Amino acid sequence: MKRGWFAIAVAVLTTLGCAGVQVSQDYDPATDFAPLSTFAWATPTQEKTGDPRIDNPLQDSRIRLAVERTLSGKGYRLVTLSKPTFRVRYQYVLRQRIDTAGGSGVSFGVGSFGRRGGIAIGTGTGNAVDTYDEASLVIDIIADGSDRMLWRGTGIHRYKAYDDPATATADIDRLVETILAQFPPETK
Repeated sequence: MKRGWFAIAVAVLTTLGCAGVQVSQDYDPATDFAPLSTFAWATPTQEKTGDPRIDNPLQDSRIRLAVERTLSGKGYRLVTLSKPTFRVRYQYVLRQRIDTAGGSGVSFGVGSFGRRGGIAIGTGTGNAVDTYDEASLVIDIIADGSDRMLWRGTGIHRYKAYDDPATATADIDRLVETILAQFPPETK
């Protein structure tokens, strides 16, 4: 019984850890994913974007290791010398977003101090504007020997800078695991 509760707790914490991640997938329903067994990287590193937050070899290494670890955990094998059955590439993109929250409100309060009391009514209006960077990690599974896309998974979340490499690694691991949880897709 304790194991069941522990498994539920781990599942809930994993879900909460990625609560801010919106994931999606796209694939050709006619694709047979069963023959896929080995993979390699389509490119040795991510293409340069001109943004130093993205063009970071440490970040590239974290993403690649997370993809390799997650795919290996699903039974796929990374190959370097033999021909893979599929190739993997990724893109990490940042976009600035604007979030507005507006509204009005009425508040009502009652209070007392000793034998004295009071009532207050207040109103307020206004808009709050927040700008933030939205990060998209796109992972592509490509047929080897062609540029035919077999599957694409995307994870979108608010970008944050890290002071600690261990935290950055843990967050990237969770993001990649959340995206690749959809691969291979359940075909109907």
